[in-house]
Amino acid sequence: MAKQKRILVIVGPSGSGKSTVSRMLAERGIPRLITSTTRPPRDGERDGVDYYFKTVDQMKEEPFIEQTFYAKNVYGLTVKEVEEKLAKYDTVQVTLDKNGVSALREQFPQETKVIFFQITEQEMIERMKKRGDNLEAIQSRIAFGQSTKELEPVKGADLVVSKGSPEDITSQILGIFNK
Repeated sequence: MAKQKRILVIVGPSGSGKSTVSRMLAERGIPRLITSTTRPPRDGERDGVDYYFKTVDQMKEEPFIEQTFYAKNVYGLTVKEVEEKLAKYDTVQVTLDKNGVSALREQFPQETKVIFFQITEQEMIERMKKRGDNLEAIQSRIAFGQSTKELEPVKGADLVVSKGSPEDITSQILGIFNK
């Protein structure tokens, strides 16, 4: 019997630890689906590793599972990226927003497993300060989070994590979904 294919979808507010756990999952053998964006690369980011950095015209050329607009930039996950990685691996991971979760569930209902990272607004502020975000960026993220209900768990999440070190959360995810 063929092994069940899985797409682990990491979702949660800014500062919730999504990126740290995603990196740890990748280090433990769960490859990332790389999303595309029109924003310019930040220091240290590499095309094809962190994101596929594209122009608006390039983003119009490919079919996307979902696209999100934030801070005048487009972010999205291509159908091609998902299909190519699932052909190669049994389990993959991606970090998406709630709209992305819904769109991915529509196209890949059996494979999609949602992991929601839950934190309070106060924890979100503290973590963003700790990582060096400026006050304007923090206020913008808080306003965005309130308008999108980013702090509320995704309906039907397969796992909600709210406490624990990134190492513990990574081990918990692998224990549940990487069988």
